[in-house]
Amino acid sequence: MPVKDRYEKQRDKLTRDLAKLEDRQEKFLRLLGHVRIKTYVFFVPFFDSYELIQHASDKTQEYRDKHLPHLDPDFHIVVLDEDAYADTREQVLQQPRTLIDVETSSPEQVQAWIEANEQLVATADTKLRDLVADEPRRLKVIESLIRQYVDGENALERMRSKYPENWEFTSRYRNHKEQLLVLEYPSDSVEFGNLAQIAKEIDAELGRDVPALDGRLRTVIAWASIADWLMRCPLSFPSPTS
Repeated sequence: MPVKDRYEKQRDKLTRDLAKLEDRQEKFLRLLGHVRIKTYVFFVPFFDSYELIQHASDKTQEYRDKHLPHLDPDFHIVVLDEDAYADTREQVLQQPRTLIDVETSSPEQVQAWIEANEQLVATADTKLRDLVADEPRRLKVIESLIRQYVDGENALERMRSKYPENWEFTSRYRNHKEQLLVLEYPSDSVEFGNLAQIAKEIDAELGRDVPALDGRLRTVIAWASIADWLMRCPLSFPSPTS
């Protein structure tokens, strides 16, 4: 979002929220009794415009001049973002817990995804053909990988909605790992057996980099990543005759 747009949204929200101090002053007086509000914290994920600080300063003076009975004479507004609580944030992120329950896709859901993404499935089939020559077995492998992919992507989407910061860290790690794959596993050295090895690496590295993820979620994300890379690159396998 552009800086100007973010500032305007944050400015307008602060203005609306502060108006409640005046509109609902009778409720505040009943609730607070003799307590007076001295510091008003406007908390945002992050801000990047000095104008928001200026707006808060202007509003501080405006509300002091109103002499509202539940506001302290030294009433002031402060703007804080997540960095103000960085240590607490890290402690929360490192508490292992079940963030998202991994839901297993039904055979019908997997089949529907396969039918809707034929080209991606064909890419994975081409890559695996020389390594799993038996077609029925190869199709089972692909179906299993796609199930992991669908389960993982669904879990990540729910994480994005409920725990955006953990989702961001996880996505950042996956992108980084994808970039390293071409260096760690050149196409002429990858074997089918490497898939389990790569999955274990992803699982372990996610456990270190995003410790809030539980084991089940890490595993499904690991295999979902492998399935994604097989269908979209960068994982590929050499022909046995090469």
